[in-house]
Amino acid sequence: MNTEPDTNTSATTGDDGELDPAKAAAILTQATRQAQREFDPTPPWKLVAMAFVALLAFGAIWLSVRGQHPYTGPSAWALVITYALVAVLIAVSVSTTKRATAGVTGPSVRQRRTLIAAIVVVYIAVYVFMGALKYLGVSHAIVYGVYPAVGPLIIVGGAMAGVAAAKENWLDLGTALAVVSAGAICAYAGPVGVWLAVGISLFVIVSARAAVLAWRRRA
Repeated sequence: MNTEPDTNTSATTGDDGELDPAKAAAILTQATRQAQREFDPTPPWKLVAMAFVALLAFGAIWLSVRGQHPYTGPSAWALVITYALVAVLIAVSVSTTKRATAGVTGPSVRQRRTLIAAIVVVYIAVYVFMGALKYLGVSHAIVYGVYPAVGPLIIVGGAMAGVAAAKENWLDLGTALAVVSAGAICAYAGPVGVWLAVGISLFVIVSARAAVLAWRRRA
C-alpha cells in the first residue's frame, strides 16, 4: 500500500534530528486506521444489514417457487425484488470501499481492481454455463433451481478462497470456505428448499463474519 503522508520528515523531527514521539504516534495511528479501513472496509453493522438483505432476497424466491409441481422456476416479481436488493448491496459495498480507500494509491488499488474484474468474469461464466445447461435439455429443477442457487456460491466462493489463501488472509479464507461448503450442502435441499437454505446459510455466515470483525476492533 502506497500512501502520501500529510506530514513530511522534517516536520516530525526536532532540532536534534530525533523523531517527535507525539507526531510519530499520530502517524502510526493514522496508518493503522487506514490499513484497517483498506482490508476490512465494511463495518460490522453494515455486514449484518447485508446478511438480512440476502435472507430477504433468497426468501422472496423461495416463496415464489414454494408449492410448484412441476417446478418451473422463480416468478418475475421475486426476481425483481432479488435484483433490486442485490443492486442495493452492490451500491452500499462500492460506496463503503471508496470511502475507506480514499487517498490510497499504488499496487493495492491495482490489485483490487484486477480482483474485481476477475470475479466479474467468473460470475458471468456461471450464468453462461447455466444457459448451456438449458440448451442441453437439463430439467428446470436444475437449470432454474439448484444450479443458480448454489453455483455462484461454489464457483465464485472457490475463487475467493484461492485468493485469500494466497494472501494468508484467514478470515476471508474461512468465510469463502464456509460459503463453498454451504453451497454444496444446500444443493441437497432440492430446487425449492435450496433457496431458503442458501438464504439462511448466507445470513449465518455473514453475521458470523461481522461478529469476528466487531470483536477484532474492540480488541
